Amino acid sequence: MSNNREGTSRDLTRANTKAREKRRAEAEKGWRKNPIEKFASQKNKTRMDRDVKQLKGEVERFERYLLDEIAPESEVEIIGVRDAVREDIEEYRDEELKSDGNLGNSTIADYLAYLRQFYNILSEHNAFVGNPVKTPLQDFRNNHDLDVGRPYIPYNRMRAFLNWLTFPFSRAFWLAGLKHGTRMSETINIDLRCLHIDHPVFWEIIDNHDVQLDPRIRDLPDTILIYEGFNKGAEIPNEDTPGPETEGEIRDKAQGNKRSEEGGSTLPLDSEFKTALIDWLMVRPPTYGQSVNPLFVVGGSRTVRRAGDVTIQKKLWRKQSYADSILHFAVEEEISECPTCGGSVVEENPSSGDKTGRRFRCRNCRQNHWRSIYWDTDLDTAQKMGFHVARHYFTNLHDPGKTDLHDGAIPDKVRKKRIRGDSEQNGDTEDNTYKDKSYESYDADVREPYLDGIAKFDIYDEVIPAVGEGWEQ
Repeated sequence: MSNNREGTSRDLTRANTKAREKRRAEAEKGWRKNPIEKFASQKNKTRMDRDVKQLKGEVERFERYLLDEIAPESEVEIIGVRDAVREDIEEYRDEELKSDGNLGNSTIADYLAYLRQFYNILSEHNAFVGNPVKTPLQDFRNNHDLDVGRPYIPYNRMRAFLNWLTFPFSRAFWLAGLKHGTRMSETINIDLRCLHIDHPVFWEIIDNHDVQLDPRIRDLPDTILIYEGFNKGAEIPNEDTPGPETEGEIRDKAQGNKRSEEGGSTLPLDSEFKTALIDWLMVRPPTYGQSVNPLFVVGGSRTVRRAGDVTIQKKLWRKQSYADSILHFAVEEEISECPTCGGSVVEENPSSGDKTGRRFRCRNCRQNHWRSIYWDTDLDTAQKMGFHVARHYFTNLHDPGKTDLHDGAIPDKVRKKRIRGDSEQNGDTEDNTYKDKSYESYDADVREPYLDGIAKFDIYDEVIPAVGEGWEQ
């Protein structure tokens, strides 16, 4: 039997056959029409799912910035990532990534490297010419220290910052990180049904909003629930009205939750955090008629909505025009003379040493004066105070081996697994296999050791006592 197909003839002098050229053209067309999806599909063949999601997510983040921030100001039409030029990458690096207080220099370099990888692959598939990320990434690496740790913040300076805050929203949001090590996305995703606060103001708000407390905290006064892990875009069902027709909420205001603890984390409230939450709830705009009632909301009248990560970053970090932004605090906290002797001061930024925080040294009495916050992303060292620093600060404040910041300590098992929501990393078979949460006494095993060690920032002259702290349940 002949292998020749009837009616088929080929010019063997050609480097490429017509069939190959057509097939290649179709493949290139696919990369040009759907570059991000094609990129993710190719990476799925060699990378783990979570790695591909991160790669794709960072490319999508850049595309959102390109379309939302750059395109409206451009004289030419920009419809996607294939329209980007080097100046777009530089603006994205400087205005989006470097101004994100939760990103260290090494992480910013990684995110830019993801984009460089994306455009390299597009170039390989004839869907893009050149790579607009190469120079902006190289410039960033040349001008920033990628290995520096997070800023050192003395305990009294953190207290000064928290007392400086003006609005109940800001105090309650910051304390979520400083009291529990909660991530920003996890804090954004807290709902009213995740709270159980033993106080008349709370019960009135819950009744007015017709909210049913989550069963996991219903019998535990002065506690808060942090949802278990889920990805951005997941639908969280509305437990207030269970049933097949339950309307949930697509969680797209943050990057999702990363809790390793199955079923989420039930965390005790101390008197200071409880007072801050009641303070916020008293001025929180109502969300009547919404199927899901977020704890942290913004807007007014008919536009009340869950606060998103971009809104939070603007209010608490990026914009000097916001009263409680760190950028505003950094300007107000400038030291022009020595608080001790009134002498002139020189500002120091040690690029090495045990403590990489911002400080001033008096030329006269030689005293050092620490600043708790500094916001300048062009420094060689990472001097950013973002929300993720609060998570690290919680750990260092309460680590039994690091009591120089705070006299109290919370046992590792409670602090790491039950409060921070970390996974067990010591490989202990007994812990991973045999210990059952149902044998746990919440009050004796979690609440008591937590309240015994939790740090106080002296924000209020009088606090509302919490269960287990100042009065008996």
